[in-house]
Amino acid sequence: MPSKVIANFTNLVATGISLWITSALFDGFSFDTTEALLITTVLLTLINIFVKPIILLLTLPLAVVSLGLIIPIINGAVLLGLAEVIPNFGITSFFQAIFAALLVSIISTLIYVALGRHKTFISVKNSTGFTSDSQRFSTHNEDFSRKNKTTIDVDVREKK
Repeated sequence: MPSKVIANFTNLVATGISLWITSALFDGFSFDTTEALLITTVLLTLINIFVKPIILLLTLPLAVVSLGLIIPIINGAVLLGLAEVIPNFGITSFFQAIFAALLVSIISTLIYVALGRHKTFISVKNSTGFTSDSQRFSTHNEDFSRKNKTTIDVDVREKK
């Protein structure tokens, strides 16, 4: 039970930070008061925990047909709905809401990965020198491939 509370608190903090950063980056996505930011953070976290799974389940056929492209539109609609309900929180257009929802999702995911609360982790390895198997990644320019023999290997795996 305590780990669930910590996970929900982490979700709340990550959502608040990502909303704050998004409002700093977009002109059409703004909070006039800190109170509006806090209310939006709490309501968006509660919607993401309780309501969003139901919405995604109901729109699953549409998500499959659109290859998941409907999900940012749903997230934008949720943000736009919150902007209509919460005073001192404004979004200028629906497209601004979609872009803001995408940025909030990306920033939140980066925060989860940084805190170790996400089910995946990213490791980056840098090695010099190619093996015979790695020669297939060389560029067309022979001069360039002789000088630059550095490989960056990115490995993303699920935690167990």
